[in-house]
Amino acid sequence: MDNTIGKKVFRGTIIVIIIGILAKLAAFLSETILAAYLGTNYKSDAYYMVSSIQQVVYPMLSVGIWKVFLPLYKEKITHNLKDDAFKLTNKVITFFSLVSIAVVAVIMIFTAPVVSIVAPGFEGETRELCISLVRISAPMYIFITASAVYASVLQCHDKFLGSQIREVASHIPTILAAIFCYRRFGMNAMATALVIGGAVRLVIELPFVDWGYKYRPDLKLRNKDFVIVLKRLPSALISEGVTQLNTLIDRAMASTLPEGTISGLNYGHRLMNVFSGLLSTAIATALYPQMIELIALKKEKELSKLMVKIINIFCVLMIPVTLACVLFRVEIVSAAFERGSFDENSTALTSSVFALYSLGILFIACNTIITNLFYGYGNTKTPMYISIANLIINVILNFILIKVWGVNGLALATSLSAIITFFVRIIAAGKYVTLDKKSIIINVVKVTVASVIACIIPRAVFWFINMNKFIVLAVSAAVGGLTYLILLKVLKVSELSDIINLLKKKVSK
Repeated sequence: MDNTIGKKVFRGTIIVIIIGILAKLAAFLSETILAAYLGTNYKSDAYYMVSSIQQVVYPMLSVGIWKVFLPLYKEKITHNLKDDAFKLTNKVITFFSLVSIAVVAVIMIFTAPVVSIVAPGFEGETRELCISLVRISAPMYIFITASAVYASVLQCHDKFLGSQIREVASHIPTILAAIFCYRRFGMNAMATALVIGGAVRLVIELPFVDWGYKYRPDLKLRNKDFVIVLKRLPSALISEGVTQLNTLIDRAMASTLPEGTISGLNYGHRLMNVFSGLLSTAIATALYPQMIELIALKKEKELSKLMVKIINIFCVLMIPVTLACVLFRVEIVSAAFERGSFDENSTALTSSVFALYSLGILFIACNTIITNLFYGYGNTKTPMYISIANLIINVILNFILIKVWGVNGLALATSLSAIITFFVRIIAAGKYVTLDKKSIIINVVKVTVASVIACIIPRAVFWFINMNKFIVLAVSAAVGGLTYLILLKVLKVSELSDIINLLKKKVSK
């Protein structure tokens, strides 16, 4: 990989990881506080169904725009066409702000039918509460859309701090609302906090835009680059929407199960994201603009090497995390949530869901990187077709496994569909890059052996010794982590040396 690009990737990754840690801590704190106040009941089910709707609409408007707009903007910046890049930005912000306003209007007008579709099992006060919360929270999408465009341009200018700090700030209104407003104003306060969080997400980015760009409304949409955005956008929106629709379908099917099931499903999924999303999201976010740069400079060999290296690093990071999440599921969930209204029954429900979701951690991370490769080449249709296939597989598995294992079947179906479509993506990616599959397989075998040994040792010890859950997790993390690093060194896993060398260079500077 080109040295300059490598430095950019590493610098961006470090920044995103640091801010990502803060964001995950803020999200974790938010979930912990909500769990304590809401527990697992009809109110929490209604609230998390609203959150599930957001998790579908937000990526469709935000991530879809990011993946289509960023490659065009980065290409222009790479070739020093700043005026064209700024004009395109103005057109995109203007157009999609109007679109988001229309989406909000539709949601507010047709709230009841929307709730009936996404939560067919909701009845009585649960359904009425969900309808009310959807209406109150709808305006947040206006702010989220503009924020996505600004995040893209910030990343293209290597301002990852500005693009990521919003993820920390957006959780603050929810935390404050739960602590200071929930007892007096109830669930309405929590829905209002979502709107405020969306506004904060946008406002906090603006001070970082300091390279001479200023937004000016532009409705002159007959522009070559903007037309390309519009042509690529539908398949990108479908792809991202379908991906998130999997989560919404899980929630919809869970609404037919006993009370509290949706909340348990949500807590398990959110906790899994704490372990999976931190490093994988950081690497994928920092890598995307640099992938576009390599593509623009037509450096296919460098791109292929970069893709193999990233997949191998994901294996080093995610395989031990997966095993740890499965083996220590009860202790992790209990330490994270068991307080207030979240009791032992809630822990039992959530821990099994969390473990089964965790089986897909590695494949979800790799899927993100490979999907970004397609978008970098302007191919939005392949990710769309694969996402639709993922949705179909997930739905089929949902219907089969929910009858056998209930809510656990829904979590397992999500992981299995991610694993299946990973191999589909690998095959499709062969059109653009040549992946050294032998290197990846050897790396997986070594890392798996090291991970099993590192996780089994502390788990075996604490099966026979009954101790405080926090001590169990702390000692297990220390012993398992040290054992894992030693084994990676013994097995000569090159990615460990790469990570250590990059850290040494960064510290020495």
